[in-house]
Amino acid sequence: MATSASASPPTVPQTPASAEGISRGRLIAVDAIVSVTTLLLVAGCFSVWANRLLFSPDNWSATSTQLLANPQIRTATANYIVDQLYAKVNVPALIRNALPAQFKGLAAPAAGALRNAAVQGTELALQRPRVQSLWATANRAADKTFIAVVNGGKGAVKTNNGVVTLDLGLIVDNVASRLGLPSNLSSKLPPNIATLTILKSDQLKFVQDVGRAIQHLALWLTILVPVLYALAIALARDHRRRTLMTVGFAGVLGGVLVILLRSIVENQVVPAVTSDASLRPAVRATIAINTQILGQIGAAVIAGGVVLVLAAWFAGPARAATSMRRAITPFLRSNPAGSYAAALGIMVLIFIWDPIHATGTPAGIIVFTALAMAAVYVLRRQVDAEFPDAQAGDAGAALRASIGKLRRGPRRDGAAATSTTPPSTTPELIQLADLRDRHAITPEEYEAAKAKLLHDNGVTTTRG
Repeated sequence: MATSASASPPTVPQTPASAEGISRGRLIAVDAIVSVTTLLLVAGCFSVWANRLLFSPDNWSATSTQLLANPQIRTATANYIVDQLYAKVNVPALIRNALPAQFKGLAAPAAGALRNAAVQGTELALQRPRVQSLWATANRAADKTFIAVVNGGKGAVKTNNGVVTLDLGLIVDNVASRLGLPSNLSSKLPPNIATLTILKSDQLKFVQDVGRAIQHLALWLTILVPVLYALAIALARDHRRRTLMTVGFAGVLGGVLVILLRSIVENQVVPAVTSDASLRPAVRATIAINTQILGQIGAAVIAGGVVLVLAAWFAGPARAATSMRRAITPFLRSNPAGSYAAALGIMVLIFIWDPIHATGTPAGIIVFTALAMAAVYVLRRQVDAEFPDAQAGDAGAALRASIGKLRRGPRRDGAAATSTTPPSTTPELIQLADLRDRHAITPEEYEAAKAKLLHDNGVTTTRG
C-alpha cells in the first residue's frame, strides 16, 4: 500500500527512564555542581545588590530620597538636626540679640519652647520638594565621590585625601531660614554638622579593596553561575530534562534564601545598631529601603527558576505538555523566522524590565538572547522529531472532539452501539478520523488502521 506509512496510528513518544545513559558517578557530579552553583547564586545576588546600590549614583540618589520620604526616618532626621543645632549653636543668644531690651529675659524660655516647634518645622521642611531635591543632589555627589575613591581617584569627581563627605549645608540653611534663624547658619556650624563625613582617609585602602571585590564578584558570578548550571545540564545526558527542572527548583530555593536572609538582616541588625527603642522603627525602615533592590533581585531569581521548571515540564511526557507541543508544532515547523521573532520579543520585554544587573548590560543581553535562540532551536528539533505528522488544525479538531464527547456524556447500557474502547485510544482515533476527513488517507485505509489500533489495544466493539 502506497500510503500505509501515513495510515499507521500516531503514537506518543516515550521519554526514556531518567537514570538511563548516565552513570552514578556522573549523576553525583551533576548534583554537586548544582548545589555549589546555588550557593554561588546566593552570593551573586548579594554582590549584584551591593554593586547596583553603591556604584550607581542614580540608584543611590533614588534610595536616599525614599529614605527621606519615610515618615519614621524623616522624624528621626528632624530630631537629629534640631538636636545638633541646639548643641552647637547658642539659640537663646541668637533670640536674645533679636529681642528688644525689655524682652531679653524671655530668650531662654523661648528657646526651650521653640525646640518642639523646630522639630515640627524641620520635619515639614524635609517634606518639601526643594529640600528633597537638595538631599538627592548631595547624595548623588557623595556616591560619585565614593566611586572615584574606589577607582583610585579617577574620573570627574575629585577626592579630598580619600575623604567622602555628604554636604548638608544647603539643607541646613533652608531649614534654618524656615525656623527664623540666620540663612547662612551652615557657615557657622562645625564641619561635622554641615558636612557629614562618610569615609575617612584611614579607611581608604579597605574600602577600595572591598569596592573592587564587589564589582568583580557582581560581574563574574553573573557569568559563572549560568555557565555552571549549563555545564551540569550538559553532563546529565539522558537526565538533562530532569536536571533542568532541578536547576529551576535550585533557582527558586536560591531566591527564597536571599529574601529570607534579607529578613534576618533586618531583624538582627536593628538591635545591634541602636538600643533606643524610639529609634528602632527608623533604623528598620532604613534597612528595608536600602535592601529593597536585594528583594527585587531575589524575586527575579525565583521567577527565573519558575520559568526553568515550566520549561522542563513543557518538554516532558505529561499529557497536557505533549498536547501543547503538538499544537505549536505546525507553527514552529512552517514559521522558523516567526518562532525566533516571538522569542526575541519576549526577551526584549525582559530587558526593558531589567530584573537583574546582567539584563541591563551589553554582555548580559547578548548571552540571554543567545540562550533564548538556542532554546527555540532545541524545541523545534524536539517537536519535529516527536510529531512528524502534525498538521495545522489538529489541535482544533482534537479540542472540538473532546468538547463534543463532554456534551454527549457517557453511553448507557442498551444503546445501539456500546464501545469498550479505553480512553487511551481516543486521541489516535481522532487523528485517524481527521486524516480521513482531509482525504489524507482513503476510507479503506482508515478502517484498516482503526482495526489494527483497536486490535493492538485489545479493544472489542459490539453492537446491540
